[in-house]
Amino acid sequence: MPIAAATHTSAVFWFLPLLGLLLIGVVMFRWSRRAKTTTTRRLEEVERELATVQSQILLVTTSAVPGGRTVRTLGYVEALSDTEAASDWEYRLAEKQALLGLARQGLGIGANAIVGVRKSNAHYDQAGSKWRVARVTYAGTAVVVDQRLQSTEWAAS
Repeated sequence: MPIAAATHTSAVFWFLPLLGLLLIGVVMFRWSRRAKTTTTRRLEEVERELATVQSQILLVTTSAVPGGRTVRTLGYVEALSDTEAASDWEYRLAEKQALLGLARQGLGIGANAIVGVRKSNAHYDQAGSKWRVARVTYAGTAVVVDQRLQSTEWAAS
């Protein structure tokens, strides 16, 4: 008799593991959507700040400002993103954060341009997880370019 009762009880609860997996799936989906929404909001804020800062400083990948005359070289500047990116949205945010940090650092030391801007990525395994994350770094040389060229040529670009 006890065997029949045990068999009957297990037949009733066969759906519990399935229900548990479904619940985990729903929680992960909601967490993913919330993380994307938060990241998107932060990305929009950083892009607005970056647009404001880029009106004050020119960022170019070439070794000199095209058509410009470098008056003074201030030195090497580098900025690392705050975000450890594990998704495409977080990676876009990390890129913008690093670029904004680079522009702010250049402005902070009196530059009106940063030349030789280059991006590098550091990928590594997140501690205690199977996920790989990325940090973005931008680097370049802060310079002062002849002010007379700013208003005419930079507005065209």
